[in-house]
Amino acid sequence: RNIGGIHNNLQVGAAAGQRLQAIFDEPTETMDAGRVTAATLHESIEFDHVFFRYDTSLDWVLRDISLTIRRHERVALVGRSGSGKSTLANLIPRFYDIQRGRILWDGVPLADLTLRSLRAMVSTVSQDVFLFNETVRYNITYGLDSVTEERLLDVLARAQAQFVFDLPLGVETIIGERGLALSGGQRQRLAIARALLRNAPILIFDEATSALDTESERLIQHALDELFRERTVIIIAHRLSSIRFADRVVLLDAGKISAIGSHDELLATSPLYANLMAHIEQERSGA
Repeated sequence: RNIGGIHNNLQVGAAAGQRLQAIFDEPTETMDAGRVTAATLHESIEFDHVFFRYDTSLDWVLRDISLTIRRHERVALVGRSGSGKSTLANLIPRFYDIQRGRILWDGVPLADLTLRSLRAMVSTVSQDVFLFNETVRYNITYGLDSVTEERLLDVLARAQAQFVFDLPLGVETIIGERGLALSGGQRQRLAIARALLRNAPILIFDEATSALDTESERLIQHALDELFRERTVIIIAHRLSSIRFADRVVLLDAGKISAIGSHDELLATSPLYANLMAHIEQERSGA
C-alpha cells in the first residue's frame, strides 16, 4: 500500500513539474522594448484588419476586425458569450499579440510602443477581480509610488466603496486571498476605486458592475459618467444600463464585427442585436 501511495505521489509531482516547466518556458515580456514612449492618446486607436487566435492549432477568435476608437469616445462591445469581446479589449494593452493586421495608437503600431508606457495608459476592471491577501489600502494603491489620504478617500467615495469604513480596521483591514472577506459587489467596487486612482486615459470595463445590486450600480455608473467625459472607454457588458452609456455599440458575432451604431440604430437595423437585447431584458425580468 505504501509503495502504491508513493507511485501516486510521483505522478502528481510529475504533472505539477510539467506545468511549472511550461510556465518557466514562457517568453519574458520586455517592458522597455520598443522605440516609442507614449504619454497619452491624442487621436485614436485603430484596428486594421486584425486576426487573432490563441494557438496556431485553434480557429481564429477574431477575424478581420477593422475598428477605430476615437479619443474620449465610449464604445460598448456587445455579443453572445464567446464572440470575442474580452479578447478584443485585451489586445489594446497587448496582453496578447495579433497574428495578422495592425493595431495603431495614434498611427503608431502597438509593437513599437514600450509595454511600460502602453500599460501605464490603460486601466482594467474585469469581471473576475483579483485582490491580494493584504489591506484595502494596499490593494487599491499597489503599483503607485505615493497616494495621499485625501486622494484615497476621494476614489473610495466615487466608487461607492464607503463600506470600507465599516470594516474592523478601515482601510488597514486585511481582506483575505482574492478578497475572500468581501462580497462580490464589494470586490468590484474596490477594483473600480483602483482604476479611478490610476487615472489612466484608457479605461476597460469588462462586466465591471455584474455583481452589484441595482442601486449600487446606478450610483457607481453616475460617478463613472463624470469620469468618462475625459477618458476613452471600452465597455464590455451584458447589461442594458451599461450599453446606454456608450456613444457607439460594436456588435460581435463569432469573432467578426456584425454591426456598429448607436443602441437605437442597432435595435432598428440588426435582428441579432434586437434578439440579444430581448434576451437581456428577459433575464433581468426573471431575476
